[in-house]
Amino acid sequence: MANKNYWEAPDETIQEIADEVKRGFDVLNQIPNEIVTFFGSAQIEESEEFYQHCENTAFELGKKGYAIVTGGGPGIMRAANSGASRAEAPSIGIRAGLIDGQQVTENIYSHKLEMEFVFLRRFVMYAKSRAWIFYPGGIGTLDELSECMQLRYTGIRNQKPIICVNEEYWEGLFIWLREKAYKNNFLMHGESDLKLVQFAESSEDVIRIIESFPTSSQTVSQG
Repeated sequence: MANKNYWEAPDETIQEIADEVKRGFDVLNQIPNEIVTFFGSAQIEESEEFYQHCENTAFELGKKGYAIVTGGGPGIMRAANSGASRAEAPSIGIRAGLIDGQQVTENIYSHKLEMEFVFLRRFVMYAKSRAWIFYPGGIGTLDELSECMQLRYTGIRNQKPIICVNEEYWEGLFIWLREKAYKNNFLMHGESDLKLVQFAESSEDVIRIIESFPTSSQTVSQG
């Protein structure tokens, strides 16, 4: 289905949505490990620093017993799944079926799923994560980061770390949020919204933030 077919055949659309949610949670519920979800550019090449950084981070988290979830594509996603696979940890790729050119053929997944609805794909990727890690990326990554921040500051999701790797890359965004959104009183909780994200430079920083952050069982549930 695509475009107007969604609303011209609402019963079929609703059934497809229900089926996709079930398939997504059937996969996640097979994973006994705590899950960490990685986001970032699909354009980053294997030779680049961020790719190698991401693969190492996922490898180290995998060795510690975490499962790794990504969008199942190339770039940062492939790096994270490769690191998880190398650590023999659960490596889950949830690919967007309608996005062309993002197939990964290597055998780096313990679980692989293709979803048609992009909003459901994000929902499944977020749903059971212990932490969300963001590497440099473009519009898609910014969309995912914004949604994670929104889920946190509205209390729809329990507290969990949102980690942006390489503060220099993200600096302009947060300057804009401070100088424009915050000063115009457009943030729900004011300055505290700007503290939802933590920055990390090294793989060790990422792991330290995750493991020092209270788990949902140690905090009051917000949703």
